[in-house]
Amino acid sequence: PPPPPPPPPPPPPPGGGPPPPPPPPGQGPPPPPPPAGLKPGQGNASVPGLRPKEKKQPGKRVKQLHWIKLNERKVPGTIWESMKDEEIGLEIEQVETLFGVKVVAKDLHKDDDLDSSNNAGPRRKKAVILLSANRSQTIGVLLSHLKIPHDDFRKAIMSLDTRTLQPNFVVQLMRLLPTDQEVAALQSYTGPKEDLGVAERFLFELLCIPRLKPRLQCFVFILEFNARLHDLSENVEVFSYAIHDIKRCTSLVKVLEIVLALGNYMNGQGPKGGAYGFKLEFLTKLADTKTSDNKSTLLHYLVDYIHRKFPEYISFPQELSNVEIGAKVSENIVDEISKFKKEIKFIYEEMNKPYYKSNAKTDPCGSKLEQFYHTAYRDMEVLEQNKKEALAMYKELSKMYGEEELKPDEFMTYIHQFAQSFKEAHNENVRKKEEEERVRARREQFLKQMQENERLAEQRRQQKQMAGGKPQPQPSKDPVK
Repeated sequence: PPPPPPPPPPPPPPGGGPPPPPPPPGQGPPPPPPPAGLKPGQGNASVPGLRPKEKKQPGKRVKQLHWIKLNERKVPGTIWESMKDEEIGLEIEQVETLFGVKVVAKDLHKDDDLDSSNNAGPRRKKAVILLSANRSQTIGVLLSHLKIPHDDFRKAIMSLDTRTLQPNFVVQLMRLLPTDQEVAALQSYTGPKEDLGVAERFLFELLCIPRLKPRLQCFVFILEFNARLHDLSENVEVFSYAIHDIKRCTSLVKVLEIVLALGNYMNGQGPKGGAYGFKLEFLTKLADTKTSDNKSTLLHYLVDYIHRKFPEYISFPQELSNVEIGAKVSENIVDEISKFKKEIKFIYEEMNKPYYKSNAKTDPCGSKLEQFYHTAYRDMEVLEQNKKEALAMYKELSKMYGEEELKPDEFMTYIHQFAQSFKEAHNENVRKKEEEERVRARREQFLKQMQENERLAEQRRQQKQMAGGKPQPQPSKDPVK
């Protein structure tokens, strides 16, 4: 019969040369400085089409909020452009009372230096025959979990038999591969193989496997592929959910508008006043601004104000349920997927080595790698597409907030920390008011009891007076006969 047609050539490896990165945003000459010499109340907009921003003048000196003002050139097209913080009905007198400047002694707390101890490195191995005693013991422990003869084990490695070998065993085996010195010692041994120790005989079998180290690297990747693909796909999905949560949370935008109004009033005519927006990092520092009596913070006041004036926005943290996990998984998601792609590319390069082509009949590893590569490549394309879509959504979201320079994990961490601290401050305010209500109720009960006691005492006095003050019989007024 005629020979079968040759298999189609494999698709090109993923990541075969990344495209040049897009130019980073903000390149070019720096923006011109804002116009100087503005008078109080004068608009400070230097961008065409941007409405003037009037600086406020507090009635008394109040604490300054140390936010970083958003550059005016970045305002158009963001959430800050349409904000009308000057229309927020601030409680001016209460703000000035709570946050009036008061000189207080400030304690400086310095973090204690943590003692660090250097881990002692591994002890110098004492050679026993060909291997050190420590190496022989470690390999012996690994072999105690191997329930098949060494020859069958070697065949399983040669054929990438995923049913015979478990992932944990192969991973540990990768860490126990013989070093160059051990390879030289084993290869120079000319005595009977049976005279070698158990560990030496095992390593001797491994050295008979062609391309041992790259073969094991491919084997480990194949064994772990499904689990890693599932984790990465899930991380991209959670990251996308977190982006959707923030984009749909209109209550968060309203809360930021209130923070902007409060900060612009407190910063007054200072250099940080008249801001169109602020960097999100400032949200994590709201609790740093204390009231004048040091009994509360700006964050607690903000929460109380929103609870009284805008109760429909008080529960916005509940709308951001995926942001905390999204912040964690987004930190390394790009690097992890890039590493994943490189390992698939390594499979492609290994399966095209001349050895596998010339030994295809005796060594099935090359054909197994090729079959796996086609499946893994398709899965990788789906994962890569989902990652690109998620990053595109994040780019749009960060632009909405004027924070294009922030990494995804930084952006989401700021949002999550603010939402979490907002929720905790609200709970603390509720507990404080409940305690005040209990104290008031006890005081009223006490006063009521005192009044009742006084009433009963007065009633007893009156009864006593009536009982002790009976009228005496009057003497007869008839003349004495």
